[in-house]
Amino acid sequence: MKKTILERLLDYYQITYEQYLYITRDVSLNDLPSPFLFKDMDKAVELVKKHVSLNHKIVIYGDYDADGICGCSILVKMFKYVNFNANYYIPSRYLDGYGINEIKAKEIIDKKYDLVITVDNGVAANEPIRILRESGIDVLVIDHHEAQEILPNANVIIHPIISGYSKTISSSGAFTALMFSIAYLGRIDKYLATLASISLISDMMPLLEYNRDLLRAVIKNYHYGEFPSIDYLIENDSFNDVSIGMSIAPKINAVGRVDKSTNINRLIKYFTSESKEEIISYKNWILSCNDLRKEKSKDAKDNIISTMKIHDEAALVIEVELEEGLLGLVANSLMNQFGVPVIVLTKDSQDPNILKGSARSIEGFNLAEAFTKLSYLLKTYGGHALAAGLSLERDKLDEFKDAFIALVQGTKIVKKKKETIELNINEVSEETYRLIESFSPFGEEWKAPLFKLRHIKASTLMYSKNRLNIITSLSFNSRIIGFNYSESMMKEYDYIDLIGTLRINVFNERKYIEFLVNDIQESK
Repeated sequence: MKKTILERLLDYYQITYEQYLYITRDVSLNDLPSPFLFKDMDKAVELVKKHVSLNHKIVIYGDYDADGICGCSILVKMFKYVNFNANYYIPSRYLDGYGINEIKAKEIIDKKYDLVITVDNGVAANEPIRILRESGIDVLVIDHHEAQEILPNANVIIHPIISGYSKTISSSGAFTALMFSIAYLGRIDKYLATLASISLISDMMPLLEYNRDLLRAVIKNYHYGEFPSIDYLIENDSFNDVSIGMSIAPKINAVGRVDKSTNINRLIKYFTSESKEEIISYKNWILSCNDLRKEKSKDAKDNIISTMKIHDEAALVIEVELEEGLLGLVANSLMNQFGVPVIVLTKDSQDPNILKGSARSIEGFNLAEAFTKLSYLLKTYGGHALAAGLSLERDKLDEFKDAFIALVQGTKIVKKKKETIELNINEVSEETYRLIESFSPFGEEWKAPLFKLRHIKASTLMYSKNRLNIITSLSFNSRIIGFNYSESMMKEYDYIDLIGTLRINVFNERKYIEFLVNDIQESK
């Protein structure tokens, strides 16, 4: 007897029905584990309350990505709730670089601050924190990044792993800031929790355990109109894992990518202001930064493609004139289009003899390992298997390019077989979609399921008017959609398997359940 769709989903996620009932149970913000499970959380609260009671000068030092912005905003808003004005600083990617540094530490000393709170940075800032402490300034580190063997000499460090909050998964900087705010205020604030939930998707945290519960609770209780600063970034969409990843986070990150000044600090005002007029004015600025980000990224990619002599290289190593913050986006777009590892480089704003770059790779080729092998040609490098950064001297570019491409050519790239769930045509329905949604939210380590429609006769597929996209009706309100799968391409096949996901789409006031194709395979 064929398994039900639920049974197939349970097999896909390798969980039991009892586990399914647990992960889909009704959750609220009150179900989050106590913030005092963080080691030394009580000391952190005591330290900050002491400085607040003495009306000391406090500065929060954040980061320029969505996690750092949300984390800093959480603490600024927390202090506003207790009628205390803390200062803050979001560093410029271009002027300051990532994290608190020695120059900024000395500026903080000159401004006579009494307490520094780092958010989404600090756990590896040993020297800047040493300078601050030796000048009599207290330091609280709220971070989630990987720590070095020797921790900085901060008064207190609050960190999901170092502080023993979890033995299995980490979380974001903003989540850690939220936990501090709960301990400090003695309550869970819905707005602060919503900001923290954004960072779980933007920083690609594993959507398991308490991360998953937080995001589910926030999504369930989100009401449009309650938080204008977030509503404006969604732009009339629903608040969920998809809108965070596709709409909210890219807009927040766009500012740090294209603005070379310290105007990024306006984002904190945007997320903490009580004035709707002020929020709207900053909203328009954020949207303009996002439009500029999209325009510059597209222009750079189009220019690269137009000047390429061949499209069949084993890898692409390209130099462009472009803001450093956009290199990764362009590299990722090219990697997706050509299906090869891509490195995009630009000259260092401080030293034109140095090239700084961002790399993206396909599954099966490990950038971190490749850069380690080629370290003799690099000044700096770091990152992960599929995404990494690097810098090198300009006069070593040709040698590095040849060595990198040779390394790719010499690597046997084995793609992992994508796990799929087989569906029948009649199972492309709203009932199936609702069942899939019960497993959401989807994200890192809990991906949306992929489905397979087997043995479809290619000649039965229907197409858009320009014959470039599959649009095939299955019933009154269900259909197959496949963008960039043209009729001429499909004529090469007799029978095919369609790989894709299910979604709801409202078109001309009519609701469709769509099987959205993202890959095809010839049927065996």
